[in-house]
Amino acid sequence: MASHSATPEAPRKWRMSSTLTSLGLLAILGVSIRFLVHYAVPYFRFDPAYFEEFWPHRMRLMLHICGGIPALLCGPFQFWTGLQRKAMGLHKWVGRVYITGVAVGVLGAFLIGIYTKPRSFGVALMSLATAWLTTTAFAYMAIMLRKVQLHKEWMVRSYLITLAFVTFRLINESLPSVALRLGGSPEDTLANLTWLSWVLPLAIYELILQWRRLFPQSVSVGVAL
Repeated sequence: MASHSATPEAPRKWRMSSTLTSLGLLAILGVSIRFLVHYAVPYFRFDPAYFEEFWPHRMRLMLHICGGIPALLCGPFQFWTGLQRKAMGLHKWVGRVYITGVAVGVLGAFLIGIYTKPRSFGVALMSLATAWLTTTAFAYMAIMLRKVQLHKEWMVRSYLITLAFVTFRLINESLPSVALRLGGSPEDTLANLTWLSWVLPLAIYELILQWRRLFPQSVSVGVAL
């Protein structure tokens, strides 16, 4: 009798977890769209004043933006279809678009980083691009080897880096005092914010992931990721 009474709890917890995940992905999509409308779309006007010091390298920057936009928008749909195990044909095609977007965005980031001054920002940008490419490549290799759980974990890492410039803007706008403390000069602040925008989210994710592995019984309702 005890086993029968406990059985309904599992589906209820799964539905709650699925709902929380869906709401979280919807929130991420909303924040991403706001970021694109306010910060990315204006670049397509090709106004030198908006590009500022990047105007001489505008085509490299546009390559990065044109790769980042589809990757940013595909992420929530990719996670939702994969986690819900629905529309898997669509999931595969969205995944291909995501990988293509990352590849183009990474190329643009490297080209920008090579010519960017100060060099500290260039190094930070190329490091971000390297991590972006590496995490996406591992996600792709994992699913090719049918290691679904590893694929999910690496996709989370990849998308956290995709969100880096959204995170950058959120920190810079919402926590200006924190941003100012990150460097003694505007150049240092720019480089340090770039590092923080992807290293901090990855570190938090790794802590959560390892905690759940060490103490699975302590997580009553976990997000499906």
